[in-house]
Amino acid sequence: MRKGIFSSRKQRGTIMITTLVFGSMMVGLGTAYVEVSTASLRTAAARTREVTTLNLAEAGLAAGTQTIWRDFRRAQRFNSIDSTMSSVSVNNPAMSLNGIIAGVGNYSVAVVRFTQPDSYNRFLTLRSVGWVDRNGNGRLDSDEPRRTIDQTFALQLSRSGVFDYAYFVNNYGWMYGFDNEQLIVNGDMRANGDFEFRYGSPVINGSIYASRNDKLIPGAAGTVNMAPRQWSNSTYASRINRYMRQGYSSGTHGSSGSATFNDWRDLVYQADGSMVDGRSFGAVLGDVAGTRTFGGTTLDSRPNEEMMLPNLNDLNFYTDLSTTWRNPKQTYLDGTANPTYNQGAYVEVWNPSTNAYQRISTNGIVNGSAALVGYSDKPIKIHGPVTFTEDVVIRGYVQGQGTIYAGRNVHVVGDIIYKNLPDFRGTNLNSIDASNEKKDMLALAARGSVMLGNTRRFARPYPLDYMTPPFTKPRYDDDGNLIPAFNALEVDSTGRYRYQSAYGDGNQDLIEQLSLNVDIDRNGSISADERGISRVDSVLFTNFVGGGNLATDGLGFTLNGSIICKDEAMVLWSLPMRMNYDTRIRERGLNNNPLIDINLPRTPANRRMSWQSAY
Repeated sequence: MRKGIFSSRKQRGTIMITTLVFGSMMVGLGTAYVEVSTASLRTAAARTREVTTLNLAEAGLAAGTQTIWRDFRRAQRFNSIDSTMSSVSVNNPAMSLNGIIAGVGNYSVAVVRFTQPDSYNRFLTLRSVGWVDRNGNGRLDSDEPRRTIDQTFALQLSRSGVFDYAYFVNNYGWMYGFDNEQLIVNGDMRANGDFEFRYGSPVINGSIYASRNDKLIPGAAGTVNMAPRQWSNSTYASRINRYMRQGYSSGTHGSSGSATFNDWRDLVYQADGSMVDGRSFGAVLGDVAGTRTFGGTTLDSRPNEEMMLPNLNDLNFYTDLSTTWRNPKQTYLDGTANPTYNQGAYVEVWNPSTNAYQRISTNGIVNGSAALVGYSDKPIKIHGPVTFTEDVVIRGYVQGQGTIYAGRNVHVVGDIIYKNLPDFRGTNLNSIDASNEKKDMLALAARGSVMLGNTRRFARPYPLDYMTPPFTKPRYDDDGNLIPAFNALEVDSTGRYRYQSAYGDGNQDLIEQLSLNVDIDRNGSISADERGISRVDSVLFTNFVGGGNLATDGLGFTLNGSIICKDEAMVLWSLPMRMNYDTRIRERGLNNNPLIDINLPRTPANRRMSWQSAY
């Protein structure tokens, strides 16, 4: 019995010790668990603060970048930015912006670094601080969580994509009354609204694009209403001439995706559209419904988007360009020296009274208006970007490479013909480029409009009904301000209708004279028959209307180049009409340089360059 009693007491003691040990272990485990849990909570809280402050700093970068981009996009110039950023530094920031995200925290952002690498780029570094404002005083205190980020981005005046088209309209694209080969377009066409074919189906050997545009009045749904006719590859090849881009052949231009193909792909015509390396190749229709072949097969469901039109409102920008420009091309592709290297911009015309060429520009500028007449043996000579502060009246032969900017209108009153013609035929791209690089190239860019034909013959309905509302359309700008529709019958500051020339008197006698038969000799003898416009070798660009009376001499009309405008009003009095896109102004490769850079108007772009956590 005693033994049993003793054993029971010993067992109870052992159980007590075991319980104490186990209890201690549980306390230790519990303490460890609490410590681990507390550490996890601290880590989670720190991670939350890190993510929160990072997002706040990113919000600041987005707000600052958007503010700068919106102002630059509106101005399309660096003037204001250069002035504001002239002395910026970390200790002297510019364009500071503060913001609050309710229930989350605050941010503060400013530009801390600014560089000007060249005429068309500006590099800006923004520093953004995101913090949790614990005490709600709107200031960053020393004990408050924060995150600082630096981001560098480039503002660019880039070559505009609108010059990749034979026909570009910022409002509604339209082709009425053409059927079959009454109209043949060898190039791509685009509108920042609907594109409509009516009363016939012409031949379009290229792509056609439309885009939704709620800024237009009425808004555009962004549709191409039908697939017009197109030539097959074999038909195109049999009809080729020197002004047309080549028809695609895998034997000459490389199989799809090859290096040779990539060199040629934007310079050839292919009837059957497809997607190659993520973008379309060949003739396609692109609109709000996506990209499809002429036969209706969908290639890409993403809607086509609006493309920004350059703005020529700031004439001072172009006078500065004309004054400071020097020809940067030292040698040609074939290795020969460029005889006009480092020379400034100018325009020269033959003066019959002195029997010599006369330079009518001074440092690339012509103050006021002037008439330019070129003869087959004495062409107009153009070199670089030349700015006329008012009107340009022009016809005849042209030699050289350059752009004429007009502060008001460009009046084309007769044929414009290159003295030295390009030729896009051949099998070796380097040889073709080396030859065409030296050929003549002209652009006519009007701050007002490009008027084609004798304006004394303009009447209603043709062409004035197509230069006045309701055919021309109003629109809103990016800030919601109303831009009224162009009205050719409004009187501007010169006291003339907007379609008339400021050169000469209000009766437009000079236009009347220069619109007579082109073969006036250099002694001033002029025949009395009316001159028509049957051919224009040029890129035509205008802030407003491009159009007028064409082919009044019964010869039809050919445009070897492009027409880019807000509203198009070309009225044909005889057929056919042909448009041949000049590929020499298209971007070539990653450096964004065309074969011939004639200083065409540029559009704003931005590019993110670097991002880093500052501290």
